[in-house]
Amino acid sequence: MLPCSADLCNARALWSGNVDGQGNIVPTLPAHPSVTRLTATSQQPRESSGAARSTSVVVVRDLQKLSSLIPAWQELAEHALERNIFYEHWMLLPALQAYGAGEDIGVALVLTESDGRRLGAGSLAGLFPVRLIPRFRNLNISALSLWQHPHCYLCTPLVRADCAVECVSGLLQWLRHGACAGLLELPWISADGPFRTLLLERCNGLGLTSWITESFTRGLWRQATDAADGPGAAVSGALRRRLRRQEKRLAESGRLEHVAMRPGDDIRRWIEEFLRVEASGWKGARGSALACSESGQRYFTQIATAAFRSGRLLMLGLDYDGEPIARRCAFLAGDGSFAFKTAYDERFGHYSPGTILEIDSLLQLQGLGRVRWMDSCAAPDNALINRISNDRKAIHSLAIAGGPLGEAVISGLRLLRWTNRRLLRRGSDDIPSDVAT
Repeated sequence: MLPCSADLCNARALWSGNVDGQGNIVPTLPAHPSVTRLTATSQQPRESSGAARSTSVVVVRDLQKLSSLIPAWQELAEHALERNIFYEHWMLLPALQAYGAGEDIGVALVLTESDGRRLGAGSLAGLFPVRLIPRFRNLNISALSLWQHPHCYLCTPLVRADCAVECVSGLLQWLRHGACAGLLELPWISADGPFRTLLLERCNGLGLTSWITESFTRGLWRQATDAADGPGAAVSGALRRRLRRQEKRLAESGRLEHVAMRPGDDIRRWIEEFLRVEASGWKGARGSALACSESGQRYFTQIATAAFRSGRLLMLGLDYDGEPIARRCAFLAGDGSFAFKTAYDERFGHYSPGTILEIDSLLQLQGLGRVRWMDSCAAPDNALINRISNDRKAIHSLAIAGGPLGEAVISGLRLLRWTNRRLLRRGSDDIPSDVAT
């Protein structure tokens, strides 16, 4: 049994590679590829049927090794307790290449070994991309945190549904005995899904302290048996009438077309148009548009190309006199989907092209019979999305203590938060009523 801690703490991640003519990653292997292992037996809870199974936590730190696991990784994603495109191989590998350089990152794989098989179909039980934080919240304690790059809007890990208990138990045992950190941070996980429920159950069962560090909700669209309650139910009649008037005025001065990507389309043209429209606005001026960096442009090209080839890319647009003025991108995931980005030419902003595309996306969602929901992936204060979504998705960030020091830190942070809230409440109570109102 090899200790994981020395490797993850002392080695620096090296994510590098080239891109072939089809947009696939051709990885460059580091001089000293890092694979570490901790093996333990996962104890089943009393209510669970089935014998205890041995699990291993393996930390992988190079693209070539990860790329060799794609078949098992893909099967894991298809049988996951919860779907998350951002941690699937076709999204995570390009993200590591684009945004992982210089960060201390490892991909923790939880493997089941009850029948002695080597890694393959069914034995990959969980995948957790983590980075090392030497000083959690500037305190003298290190933490492992699920990795979140600038374009990752959900960090729920991939956990195989048929061995989820063993996977989560094995990960928590690794946190206690094999990881190099006193805390595990899980930012932006689904708060209303089975993974969080199972995680907290196993924390309680193992006596581990957990703490909700952040909580918010964002827009979600959900299909309904009654069309009147479907994705477009929250869109008011007043908004629909205003958008129709704006479309009519725009169409009076030129040719306005609603366009949707088809299976036989030129994906390179769609990608180039999206990048160009996004870069033309405030994101381009601020330098945050994908096209503003070679790594960002490569990242979007790779994920959009991969999704298009697998039939999982949804792109909509508005063209004016044959030129793109708005584009929207989303990705399919089983019976759900994730909105990614919407961009529009700000010269046409007073016609609300972005809002028009969001309404178009709801019509598209209603036509996708097998897709039951779409996560907006929007900021919680996005007024438009909050106005037109018919449901909410709850997001939590959690911290889990791996030992006594972690427990002390969580207890101290809880007390600090409680004290701050008490002081703020007392301060507001001290304000005279005529001033407060």
